[in-house]
Amino acid sequence: MKKSLFVLLLLLNACSQLSTPKESKLVAVIISEKQISECHQYQKTVLDAAYTQTKGSQNSDLFFVHDIDTAREILGEFNLSKGLTEPKAQIVQNILHRCDPQLLIAFDDQNKLLGKCNLMFSELNFFQALALGLRKYSWPVDLKLEGKKIALDYVKYFSEGHFSLLDRLVALSVLDELSVNRIVNEDLHNEIKSLMNDSRVYVARLESQSMTNQPRTCESLGITRKELDYSQIVSVKMRNLLKRI
Repeated sequence: MKKSLFVLLLLLNACSQLSTPKESKLVAVIISEKQISECHQYQKTVLDAAYTQTKGSQNSDLFFVHDIDTAREILGEFNLSKGLTEPKAQIVQNILHRCDPQLLIAFDDQNKLLGKCNLMFSELNFFQALALGLRKYSWPVDLKLEGKKIALDYVKYFSEGHFSLLDRLVALSVLDELSVNRIVNEDLHNEIKSLMNDSRVYVARLESQSMTNQPRTCESLGITRKELDYSQIVSVKMRNLLKRI
């Protein structure tokens, strides 16, 4: 599943990763270098500090910190807002609501600044390690319940709103880790895999329609709107999966 997701990441990077409804209103977004710095610090001291991987191992298992007190502290510091997901979504909503050459320049500047801190892979590793820990570690029941809640809250967060297809696929991968490790229904795995494979096919089709080597223009946002429409379909399916847990 993780290999499939990596392919999707590459494909989605080739296409536009913008997402927003047409009727959204312009909302001022201010992003500072301080926020980017805090994002990096959070990545280092919380997400990446939570797991290790055995060097030279034959598998891709990541191991969450075993110590109960440290694990409890790390889980208590998990904070979705540090990844600046809402500002990222809002600047996309703005440019799709109203686009002209000057606004497009401003959007690209904001997008480049936000791109300086991407927590996606760290979050994936965090939750892969956590899911394995929830299955294998003899943690207290309350700690296991807290870990499960944080993981499911992450999936629920990206199953709502107007996030990109990429965001939803990462969250789906987290849900799959929970399923594979029997933290939630095991029978969800095949459905999640099928949904992600369908998304891969759709993204490949979008990529074939896009002109990735051309500068972005307001006219080129049609691919983005198609990606959004499909992302909304995936969000409904994600919520249906969550209802069965």
